[in-house]
Amino acid sequence: MAASESAPPDDAAGPEQAASHEMVMSYLLMRVFVGVIGIVLPWLLIVGNWAVGHGFQPSMSGYYYTPMRNFFVGALWALGIFLVAYNGYDRADRVITNIAGAATIGVSLLPTTPADNPALHQVVIGDLHLTCACIAFVMLAVMALRFAKREPTPPGLRFWPRVGYAFGFTSAACAGTPKWEIFVYRFSGIVILGCVLLIYPLSNVATYSLLTLETTMLVFFGLSWFVKGRRILTGG
Repeated sequence: MAASESAPPDDAAGPEQAASHEMVMSYLLMRVFVGVIGIVLPWLLIVGNWAVGHGFQPSMSGYYYTPMRNFFVGALWALGIFLVAYNGYDRADRVITNIAGAATIGVSLLPTTPADNPALHQVVIGDLHLTCACIAFVMLAVMALRFAKREPTPPGLRFWPRVGYAFGFTSAACAGTPKWEIFVYRFSGIVILGCVLLIYPLSNVATYSLLTLETTMLVFFGLSWFVKGRRILTGG
């Protein structure tokens, strides 16, 4: 059973309220950890692989074939499992995070095409890898955009009002959310979507363009989750 998104009032008393409060704080702490993983992972792979003398890879997925493989796969599994287990506000959140989690795990199970003389099956697996990565990043962008709202989307709304509420574009949906926080979520989501659109046209243009785009997407994904779980740090 998922923890509630809203912390109990400060004057709540009794063991049930205290246990609920602890669950909420643990949930927020997990969000912070997800944010940290997203922000740190690219730099861990890049700097770690360089430090052991193996240079730079053209993409993050290329680190699968380096000594940093276990860090790469382990971090993706940690993110994937959390996203699948994450409930969010409503069923739409659960569907989005389940797809993102499954795709993230798929990225780790289906390695990218190796650079040197790949066999046909490795090329096919590499294409599936890239497809899973794109799906995961699109879902992460949608999550970041939806973070602006603070409550489940109420039933009975027409299509466009429902969409507006779902993405925090109404005053009721984002009541109580600071404007700077809403900006972070929307900017993060837009940046991630923009990078996804640039993957194919730029992947063969510059050697490290894919690595740069993937790093950018993960950093902004991590930033949006870190901000969403910031209450564990601020006590707010």
